[in-house]
Amino acid sequence: MTATVASIAAPVTVGTISTQAGATVFVYTDPDGTLSSDCTGCGEYAWTLAADHAFAQQHAAACFRRPSPLRLAA
Repeated sequence: MTATVASIAAPVTVGTISTQAGATVFVYTDPDGTLSSDCTGCGEYAWTLAADHAFAQQHAAACFRRPSPLRLAA
């Protein structure tokens, strides 16, 4: 029996945007080439085919949650 090992590439951070409350929206390029974002304030993880830097900037402008210590440690 032969085992197949597949490597799982991690997302690469391509940008960070500060929110008005001091949280951070991280923007990632995923292994499939799409973008996703993650907010340390409200915890929103966003991935859509339409996710881009403007999408993350809109979220950063609208999020008023302070950063959660639990999310910052992750």
